[in-house]
Amino acid sequence: MYISKITLSNYRGVKEKRSINLSRFSSVVGKNDSGKTIILIAIATFLDIKNFPISSTDFNDFSKPIEFEFSFTSENIIELLESKIKSKVKKTEGLDELINDLIFDNSILYRRENNGGSKTWINESILINDFVNEELRGLYFKSDEEISAILGKNNIEIPVLGKGRNSKAEKIKHIKTHFLMEERGNFWIQDDMKISTLFPDVEMFKADYGLEADTKFKTASVTEIEDYFTREKERLEIFQNEINVEMKKEASILKTYMLEYTSNLEDIDITPNVAWKDAIKSVDVSFQFTGDEKFIPMTHKGTGYRRLFMVARFRYLAEKSKGKNILYLIEEPETFLHPTAQQDLLTALKELSIENQVITTTHSPVFAGATDLEGVILCTKDIQSNYENVTLGNEQQFLFKIIDELGIKPSFNLRDHHESILFVESTNDMKFYNIICQKILGFNLISNPKILVLPFGGGTDIDSFLNIDYFDKSGRKLFLLIDSDKQEDNEENQNQKASDYILRKENAFAYVIKGSCIENYYHPRSIERVYRCDPNTFPHFQERDNVRKIIKETISTKELGNRNIKEKNNFLVFNDMSYEEWNEVIEQELLDFLTQLK
Repeated sequence: MYISKITLSNYRGVKEKRSINLSRFSSVVGKNDSGKTIILIAIATFLDIKNFPISSTDFNDFSKPIEFEFSFTSENIIELLESKIKSKVKKTEGLDELINDLIFDNSILYRRENNGGSKTWINESILINDFVNEELRGLYFKSDEEISAILGKNNIEIPVLGKGRNSKAEKIKHIKTHFLMEERGNFWIQDDMKISTLFPDVEMFKADYGLEADTKFKTASVTEIEDYFTREKERLEIFQNEINVEMKKEASILKTYMLEYTSNLEDIDITPNVAWKDAIKSVDVSFQFTGDEKFIPMTHKGTGYRRLFMVARFRYLAEKSKGKNILYLIEEPETFLHPTAQQDLLTALKELSIENQVITTTHSPVFAGATDLEGVILCTKDIQSNYENVTLGNEQQFLFKIIDELGIKPSFNLRDHHESILFVESTNDMKFYNIICQKILGFNLISNPKILVLPFGGGTDIDSFLNIDYFDKSGRKLFLLIDSDKQEDNEENQNQKASDYILRKENAFAYVIKGSCIENYYHPRSIERVYRCDPNTFPHFQERDNVRKIIKETISTKELGNRNIKEKNNFLVFNDMSYEEWNEVIEQELLDFLTQLK
């Protein structure tokens, strides 16, 4: 479940209601003090008011309450709601109908209010579509007596089917049918069903994270150690029982000594109170670099190194957090990072956002340029903070507003010796094509003095407009290389992009690879060698296959869970593949296209 929209009012720099649409990966851009951080703090507070409390200074007008309205979206939202509501309303009482009344465009809408800076919410409610007539409202929560009273008052007769009375759901269905033309509306009801327990956990990383990375890492690592103790409960209980036995022996011996001083002693019991989760209070992080005589605590290293540690940390979380429901809020992740490290961090965050949600504030063209336009929020300020998303039909205008606001300049400068410019969708694609050129075609694609390779982000990302248009007048040959996205049935759209690119450019070439994405070019024998699997464990992958899904299912059915096989962007596999294996999986048309770059 992720947040698709938030509405704020009377919070910090927001006076009147302001609504913001969010994506799985969102970037908030704008000048300093325009209100970017307001979004992150509001989300953190909404999800975890205990650790992100509201103070009196958070009220724009202290005489009015702060109101947050959030929309939550999920592919399996019906199943999630059913898991919470079935304890209150059973299927026989109309559970399915109630759930339908709570869903708006595959989302639920939830409101929380705070008054006077209290440490808890004064009101928590969820939106429901129901009858305007108060007598008919909330049918699913009424007692049998109240339902029967409505039937009697309105002379609603229902047939008795089989033995006994009709079910409550059947009665409600007849009432709704009888009042089919009755006016309905949307109303906020108290969350007595504990829907809020479905919301994601939240992790917040502030702009000065580099100065406190060690503290944050300690907190997270202690939590991971606690999780380990929970998972290993049975083994720890054996160890704990051994301790208890030793304590009993000690108590018996102590008893004999105590009896010498007090004859009325009956027995002694020594029972240790073991709390494994409290065994680790902190975790120290140290580095030893070339030239260091010993390990140096992270607190003694510069902010640049600490930020690089954050890059590695997020790459680790991207692997570890699969399937979990976590929302990461990151303020200015580019701070203290070299552009190359920014790209590495961006790759980790985008991978993290596949199964979680990531929201950043940024001044960086690297981050803003790699965010789908639908996920960019432009923040400006007049008498209050204002937020703008792209809308249908104003994509180009919105893009130019982002460029004007950030002052984005092209990510790379032209050099006279570059004869060709190759646009690819990501840094991983760039590395993938470089391996092909090295192993099969005999030349380097990266760091080639004749070729400039630029990852543009794909889709309708900002750099896909900005950089391509910028280089249009360079006089170089322009090459575009993109995935076919066959697995998502998006091949026609990708082919159209390639055709449009060639038509609107001079001296331009484009190619859409046959595979859905680079993972479709894994050779199964290489995977088996790298991860020491039995021969023929994995099948040959076809152009349209969902390779990540196939690998996961194979790991599960072959009981290979302990192999920890990376499904996406696995360069251990690509680098291991032989010349013959590459020629088995790569189409000749792709080799011909890359050969033009030599």
